[in-house]
Amino acid sequence: MSTLTRRLKDRYLTGHHRRVRGSSDHPTRHARLMLEEAARRRPGGGLLCDVGAGAEAAVASAAWPGRRVALDVVPGAGLDLIADGHALPLGDTTVAAVLLMEVLEHVSDPSRLLRECARVLAPGGHLCLTAPQYHITHNHPGDYFRYTRQGLEALCAQAGLRVVAAWATGGPLLVVFHAIELNLPPRPRLAFVALAYRLFDWLDGRLTGHGNRPGTTDAKGWALLAAKPDPQRGHK
Repeated sequence: MSTLTRRLKDRYLTGHHRRVRGSSDHPTRHARLMLEEAARRRPGGGLLCDVGAGAEAAVASAAWPGRRVALDVVPGAGLDLIADGHALPLGDTTVAAVLLMEVLEHVSDPSRLLRECARVLAPGGHLCLTAPQYHITHNHPGDYFRYTRQGLEALCAQAGLRVVAAWATGGPLLVVFHAIELNLPPRPRLAFVALAYRLFDWLDGRLTGHGNRPGTTDAKGWALLAAKPDPQRGHK
């Protein structure tokens, strides 16, 4: 790898899927926003369960004021538990927040995973999730689903969780951008990202307002914050 290629890679790309560093559609940005809101809504922090934890999720979870337990089915650095999300090794109502950052597409039974999240959440606790609507196949270790906003809301409702907020993480122009850049060879890809991302991102926000529209057909992905009802606080 040439010095220029390495410099461009370090400057513009990050993470397992080589997303654009600092981009408005990067899941880390949206996960941090949700965790900050969850902490605001539930002062005092508590335990955060980071399911499918990775380096990017660790960056996002720094926004949480309490303790974090990181788990994944695949062994790796920085994990506290090696476990399958379909059967979380945590007691009922023991967790203040659960983070699922780009995880739901990788589980074969998303309904079961969300029921497990609801089980371990304390009343008034929050689920913070991001999931793609459009993305290339990426096996970590498997890749099974893509999600619309309505699909995610239905899955949460079936698990007994109340959706607090949901928004698109990117619009149609960013879908087009990533469809191009993720299919380019390494060197042309780096050049394309360096030259074109900011323009596509600006146009996407200006022309489609991807962060503020209710559309369910053209989003790159979704960020969704949900809460476990707390009858004592009037959350029904």
